[in-house]
Amino acid sequence: MSAAPQLVYSASRPCVLFVDDDASNRQAFLATFRRSVDVLLAKDLKEVWEHLATQHVHVVIADQRMPGTPGSRMLTLIRDRYPMIRRMLITGYSDIEAIIEAINEGGVSRYIAKPWDPEELVRAMRGAFDEVKAEEERAAYTQRLVEANQQLEFALRQRLLS
Repeated sequence: MSAAPQLVYSASRPCVLFVDDDASNRQAFLATFRRSVDVLLAKDLKEVWEHLATQHVHVVIADQRMPGTPGSRMLTLIRDRYPMIRRMLITGYSDIEAIIEAINEGGVSRYIAKPWDPEELVRAMRGAFDEVKAEEERAAYTQRLVEANQQLEFALRQRLLS
């Protein structure tokens, strides 16, 4: 199997992976949000892993009711491999057990009811994107501090030995 092509997205826009087994829902999401966010689409967990392996995804929005792997379980698996990605569950059903599982096990930051409110969903995606970017900046700053500390320790050891 050949690798998926590496797409280049804007660093200033959220990259959102929308997962739904229904092709019309995927196309509706793309048509509604492509001007606001960079949209990736997947119909199942296999396609999710392919996207996550090749793209810098900030937010995954998964439908709950899908054959194979329900959205709540999928989001738990994503959290285990990619903890910095924000996860949201979308469903047209009020399945309280699935929502509880998604929050407790999948670390879902948002539950979205179908049909979605486009403005509310854009705010949620942008808010999640801001959280991810802030977390990435903190991690990069911490790494720079660790490296600077290592250099200082090395210089101090060199000075003590001479």
